[in-house]
Amino acid sequence: MTAPYRSSLGQTPDQSIIRVAFFIDDELLRLGLQGLARNLAGEIEAVFVAREANLNGTLAGRAPQVVVVTAASSAKPPMGDVPAEHPPRRLMILDRGQVTDVSDLANYTADGYLIRQNLTADALGRALRQLTAGEMVIPVELGREMVRRVSGAAPRNRSATLTIRESETLSLLVRGMSNKQIGRRLSISEHGAKRLVSSVLLKLNATNRTSAVVNAIRSGLVDEADMDIDIH
Repeated sequence: MTAPYRSSLGQTPDQSIIRVAFFIDDELLRLGLQGLARNLAGEIEAVFVAREANLNGTLAGRAPQVVVVTAASSAKPPMGDVPAEHPPRRLMILDRGQVTDVSDLANYTADGYLIRQNLTADALGRALRQLTAGEMVIPVELGREMVRRVSGAAPRNRSATLTIRESETLSLLVRGMSNKQIGRRLSISEHGAKRLVSSVLLKLNATNRTSAVVNAIRSGLVDEADMDIDIH
């Protein structure tokens, strides 16, 4: 286990610092991420875990806001010691070769994705900030590839019928907007936006925003024009 890169000894905790736990068993990737984390000193407080046995204590003791995983490690993390009301968001790092495997993507328990070959300190920092702000993180490359992969197939789960307001909400979710941003765009309260997002997730049988977008793509509710967004 690697100690945090930011020491809070004798300091008042800085609420702007993002607490991140990296659960990465790939040594090469872990070393690369440690280098990126050093470049983000002052923005994140990072701890690295390579073994599953050490993860529960890290999650309970440090209460990370984001857990960074790979597809291989995503199914492993036990979350039993994490307070249910404050579960960390999961950021998954995928290899470019996994981008075309759309069918498996909906099964990953992640709130956002980054492509390993495109990793930079700026991209990692931006993704962590977006997740903690309640926004969604899907690289444009990944979103467009998903749309292309399903464009020639018959839509799945087309039984999901969204109201006009819910369709507008889904379109904004695809663009990675938070509840606050959706509320502003639709001229409603943040609480009202939260209710709409919850309704969209329920109808799309999704556990989070990212899986909602994946399911919407697979159902033919999202086309490539919707993925023409300026993130990552």
